[in-house]
Amino acid sequence: MISLKQIWTKSIARQLMLGIALVHAVLMTIFVIDLVAREKNFLVDLSQKQAIGLAETLAANGTSWVLAQDFIGMEEIIQSQSGFPGLKYAMFLDKKGKVLAYTDINQVGNYVDDEISKTLFTAKPETYSLIDNSRFIDIATPILANKQLIGWARVGISREGITDNIQHVTRNGLIYTLAAIIIGTIFAWFMGRGLTMGLRHLSRATHGIAIGDRDVNCQLERQDELGVLSDDFNKMLTIINDKEMALNKNLSLLDALLDSVPDLVFYKDLDGVYIGCNLAFEELVNTPKKDLIGMTDYQLFPKDIADSFRDKDRLMLESGHSQQNEEWIDYPDGRRILVNTLKTPFYTANGKIIGLIGIARDITLLKEQEEQLRSSRKMDALGKLTGGIAHDYNNMLSIILGFAELLEIKLADQPSLKKYARQIMTAGQRGASLTNKLLTFSRNTSENIERVDLNFAIQEASQMIEKSLTASIKVDLNLDKNLWFTQLDTSDFDNALINICINAMHAMDKEGFLRISTSNEHLTTEMARMLGVTPGDYVAVSISDTGVGMDDETISKIFDPFFSTKGEMGTGLGLSQVYGFLKRSKGTIRVHSKLGAGSTFKLYFPKDLTEEENNKKMSEHHLSPKITRQQTILVVDDEEALCELTQEILSNYGFSVLAASSGKEALNILQKESIGLLITDIIMPEIDGHQLATMARDIHPEIKVLFVSGYSDHTDSTAGDERIQKPINSADLVERVGKLLAE
Repeated sequence: MISLKQIWTKSIARQLMLGIALVHAVLMTIFVIDLVAREKNFLVDLSQKQAIGLAETLAANGTSWVLAQDFIGMEEIIQSQSGFPGLKYAMFLDKKGKVLAYTDINQVGNYVDDEISKTLFTAKPETYSLIDNSRFIDIATPILANKQLIGWARVGISREGITDNIQHVTRNGLIYTLAAIIIGTIFAWFMGRGLTMGLRHLSRATHGIAIGDRDVNCQLERQDELGVLSDDFNKMLTIINDKEMALNKNLSLLDALLDSVPDLVFYKDLDGVYIGCNLAFEELVNTPKKDLIGMTDYQLFPKDIADSFRDKDRLMLESGHSQQNEEWIDYPDGRRILVNTLKTPFYTANGKIIGLIGIARDITLLKEQEEQLRSSRKMDALGKLTGGIAHDYNNMLSIILGFAELLEIKLADQPSLKKYARQIMTAGQRGASLTNKLLTFSRNTSENIERVDLNFAIQEASQMIEKSLTASIKVDLNLDKNLWFTQLDTSDFDNALINICINAMHAMDKEGFLRISTSNEHLTTEMARMLGVTPGDYVAVSISDTGVGMDDETISKIFDPFFSTKGEMGTGLGLSQVYGFLKRSKGTIRVHSKLGAGSTFKLYFPKDLTEEENNKKMSEHHLSPKITRQQTILVVDDEEALCELTQEILSNYGFSVLAASSGKEALNILQKESIGLLITDIIMPEIDGHQLATMARDIHPEIKVLFVSGYSDHTDSTAGDERIQKPINSADLVERVGKLLAE
């Protein structure tokens, strides 16, 4: 049902017409009511005055007739007024109420006995209005003679004529009112039509703007306020269009800028509803921006993650300050990254918080690099520590092994004593093996890099592996026939392989299965970044076992030096050596393991891009026939026992040997003697081995130099110089010296 309000507010023209009609109706109604009231009052007063005047006239004219009791004369006077408008009756009464004359002659001689008439018998002699209503008036006037009451003149006049007159006036007023309403409404319609045509034009223009039409124009050829309004509207529209174009340009620029940022950018309102994002965030949630707007975290992420995001949003908004935190997020394609998320509130112009802006940066690589740097620094620090320790041990072991070897030679004819010397040498060699493991940490490069077929290396090492494992563990080789070559130190690779296999054996209780497989693999940029190497082709060696497996915490520590899951049974150096070997080989290692599901160690080595060398140099284990034993050898070491040992070994082979326990002493000898070969320790006080070699060449330009070191990484000797590792084996020493002197 249509309400009055709907009718009234339908249009301005209708309101104008109805308003004018209503105003006319109200005003004309008030006017007619007032007019009728005035007319009625006027006619009532007039009829009262006429009635009083008629009664007084009768009283004045009938005084003498009443005194004379001339009934005929009184009747003539009464009848003479019978034509008075509205006269119902006229009469003369004596003071006792007897009718002396009456318009109806039949009433003459009767007495009036109604209650109204009886009031005259006791009333003062003055004019009274006995009856006065809208339809009738009755006036009684005293007849006086010498101021004495002798009777009453009484008239009754009908007021029905007044009612008819009032009705006529009312009817005419209503007609005039209706005419005014009609004329006013017509006028209002024409006026409203002219007004609303302009307003409708403006309305159509604003509606076009509301639906996105920016080409509308509101041009009214008018000189009134509507014309001014249309001009101002067009100016406003031009300004709005210009500002909107500038705003859209800025928004497009901002969107392009945000989309070019690799960070995840998003915005939410106070209820956690997304109101925008960039392309990186679209990729994360796998939802276009147009669909994302209006969603919440609960529609994009699992409930537990959405709850976490919402709680963090709420805390930040309540505090009113930016908050930063790190969190893991998963992509639809399975990628998992660690992000540093900064959330900050954004405000209206008056400072009211209306939502938040979030920026999440991928810090996975940064964390990996930090971890690699931490590990590298730890390994470097440990390398320096163990290198120093190993150097001192190698000095001691060199003395022990060297003199034990000499003792064994001297006791050749005393087997019982020779056996003791052999035991000393065996123990010393075990110590040398341990120091070599320690030196691995201080070594930055491998000793003997060569082009290697890892399939061949694994097959060569398989027998040693099987002997190292228990019989209940089955070893299976699954080798790629088309495996690429790589470059590495074969002995380091063998040690790494055996270390991992022995750890696998300890992880399997009594029996199990060990598989060693090889494959060619290409590491993409993403995968290489995760593994900390350069993208490209790699040779992969995978060692899998069926052991007890490891948890994530254990996996994170297995490459730390001295970390062991075997308690006192393990040194904690095996996997640390493996890790160091892979880093020296520019490779990496990946571990996958679950408790109760075994472990897999996957080693990656860069593919060798050089041509295979078919002609390999074979070591010569004999002295050159060109050896000149007459050349003097100078042995320099700050450990006097080592000097004595080296001098003794070489002297036993017929060489002429001098010894010095310091650089200064060696320089004195060099200046006095003709020296063909300088054998010097690298680490010495005051003048080290390299400085001494330089000074020696200034004295003897053709001198050969053999460096001796207890460290594993002193590779900065002059090009062409040889180096031998402590502890020194007499056979190796003699072979090296022979080669150098034969050149």
